Amino acid sequence: MSRAVAVVVVAALAVMAATAGHSQTTTPAPAPAGAPVSIANLVEQTAALFPQLDGDVVEAQGQTVTLSLGRKTGVQPGVVLEAFREGREIKHPRTGAVLGRAEDPLGRVVVTQVFDGYSIAAPERAAAVKAGDRVRTVGTRVKLSIVALKGAGVRDPLVEAATTEVYEALSRSGRFQVGTGDQVAAWMSQEKLSAEDLMAGRGAREALQRFKIENLLVLHYTMVDRKPFVDARVFTASRADAALSTAFFVPPSVKPAPREQFSSGGTRAPAPEKRTQSLLARLLGIEADRATYSSGEGALALKEVARLNFAITAIDVSASPADQIPRMVLSDGEKVYVYKIVNRALEPDWTFSSAGIGRIFSVQLADITGNGTLSVVANRFDTRVGMNGYIVGLRNGKPALLADQMDTIVYAVDERGTGTKQTLWSQRYKADGFYHKGYADKVALKNGSLTRESAAVVPDTFRATGATFSNIAGKTSRSLAYIDEQSRLRITNGLDEIWRSSTQVGGGTRKIEVVRDIERGGRSYYYTTEPAPLAVDLDGDGIQEIVVPQNKDEDGVIGVVYRTAAGLRFQQVKSGFEGIIGGFGAFASEDGATPTLVTAVVRYRSLLKSGGETQIIMSVSD
Repeated sequence: MSRAVAVVVVAALAVMAATAGHSQTTTPAPAPAGAPVSIANLVEQTAALFPQLDGDVVEAQGQTVTLSLGRKTGVQPGVVLEAFREGREIKHPRTGAVLGRAEDPLGRVVVTQVFDGYSIAAPERAAAVKAGDRVRTVGTRVKLSIVALKGAGVRDPLVEAATTEVYEALSRSGRFQVGTGDQVAAWMSQEKLSAEDLMAGRGAREALQRFKIENLLVLHYTMVDRKPFVDARVFTASRADAALSTAFFVPPSVKPAPREQFSSGGTRAPAPEKRTQSLLARLLGIEADRATYSSGEGALALKEVARLNFAITAIDVSASPADQIPRMVLSDGEKVYVYKIVNRALEPDWTFSSAGIGRIFSVQLADITGNGTLSVVANRFDTRVGMNGYIVGLRNGKPALLADQMDTIVYAVDERGTGTKQTLWSQRYKADGFYHKGYADKVALKNGSLTRESAAVVPDTFRATGATFSNIAGKTSRSLAYIDEQSRLRITNGLDEIWRSSTQVGGGTRKIEVVRDIERGGRSYYYTTEPAPLAVDLDGDGIQEIVVPQNKDEDGVIGVVYRTAAGLRFQQVKSGFEGIIGGFGAFASEDGATPTLVTAVVRYRSLLKSGGETQIIMSVSD
């Protein structure tokens, strides 16, 4: 028997075993229109695990509850139901029509045994359930997270396309609230769990509990007789083993996803002959078709808006909440320059120079005072003095110090997702390592100084080289992106790592010299600062992408992290800029959808980076 035939037989037996183990006589959910047959079968089998149920409590004895739900209703061991007690009738005060009955929730019960005419359940906690009470399915849509695992020989575009098909078919069924389980894949790498381990159930229960996932669909892609093959498992919080095991070959109709389809994950309508691409599609497609270079079709249109006769050390862009005018802040290491951005042109707003000692290595615009005007957080360092930063804002229309001589590294973050940085984080400076890795505090500006409010939740590799919050893991969550000491971009939810880049990012900035008096004359140690990653929604789907420079050489490489149904993806783009990318910024364009990207390109005059010039380049809408 050939291996391909054997795999097909195994897949068929897996489906039969799943059906025999979970007898279902109810009408299955209709197959989602447009899904290949094998994927439609997967959706039907998954939906059958979560039938819509409504029944009565027939008997209650201690921790054993008998329900009126038998095999013919589709109930299965492990199904979680909510118990409630009906109360008085609710009537319309004018018509007297009965609108329903008051309900007293009694908690949840888990089905443990199923018989022909009834089933046995156990309350999750001590609950006063008695005969005559009712039970029903919890919620309307089942929460289901998908994690895609790739074996040797399977191409990433095919995995992405097939997983997207599954994602869309589940969503179209109307039964599931589908999300991604990228954090599970990252956790598996940390725990040294292989795909085969998870498919066998090892670590599945721990992953569900750790990441508070109710149900997990694992898709393991391998090659069998040179054809892509999918092994699927569904793990639920109420069972120790897999609730569903099935397998199938990837349908031939599944093709690698086009480059324009990114974090939206939605179905694309047939494209007209001429269409406008999203900024993300154009950014990632800069070198997709060399034949279109002269015409400019599909390329990212750019405009130089300023050329400065100095090399910047930092840049940030933000719109002021008060007047909604985007502003850009730059520093040459000595001064702070703030510009208004009007019609993609720079208008000087104000300039500030402090008499303090040190050199500025980062600047950020933030609404610190809460009055809708933007202040500048400037981190400054001197080899002998240490950190000596400051915060400057406007008072009576003129720049004035709001805080001075800050001896910690201070960064502003958009922790709440308002679109403006409003929260200050502080990381203590260490003479023997510069960054106090793994520690950060939330601080507030009070009476000209910073006051600690609470500890910030950060992983043990976190360095304050620029922290960016985004919703790349989901519209309702805020994930932290930062660059670690190995120059890897990390994305975390709290202490749990979701994703880590395999290639180095950042770089290109001046090194900071720390002189330690451990011998006569002192010894110099050098530490890198990094351009802050930029979180911006490039394709208008409400999910932010993360853009970060990759300054290995002066070739302007950009790294873009974007979300797909198959998880987070990373792509390198050769921008064509000749120089070091000193940082990114973005602001909303006139159309309200497509953002405008701002890039600072620095060209140094010497290897010591002692001088140079800077180009400010903006993207232009179609």
